[in-house]
Amino acid sequence: MSKLTPEEVSQLEAEVNEKVTVLGTNPPPPPREPMSRLQKSALWIAFIAVIAGPLWLAVAALGSKFGLWSFGFGLGKMTFQWSKYVLFAGVAISAIALIIQLLKAPRRGSIFALILLMVPIMILGRMNGVGQVAAGLPPIHDVQTDWNNPIRFSDALLAEREANGWNPVLDSPVVPASAAGRWPDAVGKTNKELQAESYAKFNLRPQLLEIRPEIAFEAAIEVAKKEGMEIVSADAKTGRIHATYTSFWYGFVDDVMIQVDPQGKVGSKVNVRSVSRVGLSDLGANATRINSFIEALNFALSNR
Repeated sequence: MSKLTPEEVSQLEAEVNEKVTVLGTNPPPPPREPMSRLQKSALWIAFIAVIAGPLWLAVAALGSKFGLWSFGFGLGKMTFQWSKYVLFAGVAISAIALIIQLLKAPRRGSIFALILLMVPIMILGRMNGVGQVAAGLPPIHDVQTDWNNPIRFSDALLAEREANGWNPVLDSPVVPASAAGRWPDAVGKTNKELQAESYAKFNLRPQLLEIRPEIAFEAAIEVAKKEGMEIVSADAKTGRIHATYTSFWYGFVDDVMIQVDPQGKVGSKVNVRSVSRVGLSDLGANATRINSFIEALNFALSNR
C-alpha cells in the first residue's frame, strides 16, 4: 500500500473538516409563521361549540337522575329534540373554522379543526343509530320468563308504584293507544306476544335446574349483585328476591323479581321478571338484563 503524500493528507483533512459540524455553529431554523388572530379565535370558538354538545347531553341525563327535572323532559326534550340543534351548531362552527384554517397560511390548525368537526358528526350518527334501534324494538317495559304464570309483586311494592305514578304491574299488559304514533301495529298486542316476536334469541324462559332450591336461591342473590342489582329483600322461605337496577345515565330504576321454586325432588325452577318504573319502551333493557342474569346464573351453577 503506497503512502499518501503530504499534499494528499492535507487535502483529506480539509475535506473532513468541511463535513464536521460543530455544535452551535449552524444557524437556528427560521421561526414558524404565527397563526393569525382570526385563526386562533375560530379554533377556540369551534372548540367551545363542540364541547357544548356532550356537556348538554350529560346535563340532560344527570339532571334527570338527580331529580332536577323529569325524565320525559331530560330524555325527550333535552336529549332527542334540543340536543340536535346544539350538535348541528357545533358542526357548522367547526366547519367554518376548518375553512378558515385551509384558506389562510399557516394551515397547521386544520387537523385540529377537522377533529372538532368529526366529534358532533359522530355523536349525531350515534343518536340516529339509537333512534333506529329503538324504532325496531317493541313498546314494552315489562318482561318475564313465564307469562303463563306471571310473577306478582308484593302489595307494598304495588302501592309504592301507584303512589309515585310509576308504570302499573299487570298479569297481561297490552300496548296502549298512546303508542300509535310510533308503533301503530303494536297497539292492542300483549307483552307476551311482542316479547316472543322481538326477543326470540334471548333465553327468556323458566330455568329448570338440577340443584337444590336453597343453593339456587343463594346463587341468584350472588349473581344479581354481580350484575349490578341492589337487593331490596330476599325471603328464603318463599324463594322470592326483590332487586332494583338503576342506570347510570338518567337514573332509570327497574324492579326485578326473582322467584326460586322447588322442581321435583332435588331440582329447582327459576323465573325472573323485570319491570321499568317509567317510560313506555325500555329499548330492550329488561330483556337484555334477564338474559344476562340467566346466563350468569347458569354459568355460576355449572362451576359448583
